[in-house]
Parts: sequence; structure tokens; C-alpha cells
Amino acid sequence: MARRAVFLDRDGTINKQVGYCGDPKQIQLLSGAAQAVRRFNELNLLAIVVTNQSAVARGLITEDQVRRVNSEVALQVARESGGRFDAFYYAPFHPTEGNDPRYRSDSDWRKPGGGMLREAAREFGLDLSTCFMVGDADIDHQAAKDAHPSILTFQVPSEYASGKADHNVHSLGHAAELIAALVA
Repeated sequence: MARRAVFLDRDGTINKQVGYCGDPKQIQLLSGAAQAVRRFNELNLLAIVVTNQSAVARGLITEDQVRRVNSEVALQVARESGGRFDAFYYAPFHPTEGNDPRYRSDSDWRKPGGGMLREAAREFGLDLSTCFMVGDADIDHQAAKDAHPSILTFQVPSEYASGKADHNVHSLGHAAELIAALVA
């Protein structure tokens, strides 16, 4: 039987949005986010982060800094709730910004493309049609639908959201409640 996952945007969904974050000390979890991740674990759903990190392409931070920030997010979630992430995927690309040809790319890993979700599906044996996406931006919804049109999307409030998701929620915790009701 194929596995199911909740795909999660990082900045603005799990932790506070702080711009191009390369410093783990700047990470502050949003209220209830750690408990939501633990709830996904309890529901036997994989918790997979998919995040654009164009600051790498722009030369503002390094891939090592992205990994350290991801580790800090995971550590804070584990400390606060015992919750765990199953994987972090990040897109260090930008189609026009930056001088490094490794990152100056119109990669479909960069949301709104669904490449990160498709790669996770391949690596974890996921049935994308039964998965979920929670994010704070329209590109999160678009990436999910690009990966598979049946992925149910949940959008938390932000300046990057226009209400295009399947469900508009007030927090990651609210999304976890709705997802729990759907998989029960």
C-alpha cells in the first residue's frame, strides 16, 4: 500500500517568516506548529518539508546554511512536541537571479513547480493523490497541483496568499485538525 504525506512549506507555515534566513538563531516556531507536526506523525502521515531557498542562487546564503536552518526547525519541533519530520527538500534555484550556473535555473523543483513533491513521492513510495499540502503562499498550492491535481491544499494567512487553496485555515494546527478528520 502506498504511503501518504503532508507536504509543508517552511517559512511562514512552520516558523516565522524572517526573509532570507541563513541563521538558525533566527528560527522561531509559529504557535502550535510543533504539535501539528506531532499530530501528523500520530496519524501515520509522513511530514515532508518542501521549501524554496532562492537566497542560495542570489548568493546571500549557502546550502550548508539552509541545511543548518532546517536542522534547527527539526530540533525545535522535536524539543517542543516530540514531533519529527521525515524529510526536507529545498530548491536553491532562481531562474534569473545570481551568478552561479548551478543555481541559476528554471528548475521544476522551485515552487510553483511540483518537482520536490514528485521526488519525495518517488523516494518514499507515496500516492500523491492521497497527500496534502500546507503552505502560506499561492505557489505552495500551485506546486501541489502541479505534482498531482488531487493533492488537497491548505493555506495559512500571509501576504503571499490569495485564497486559491482548497482550504483556507488560520494556522498549521487548524490544518492538522482538518486533515485528521479527513483521514479518520
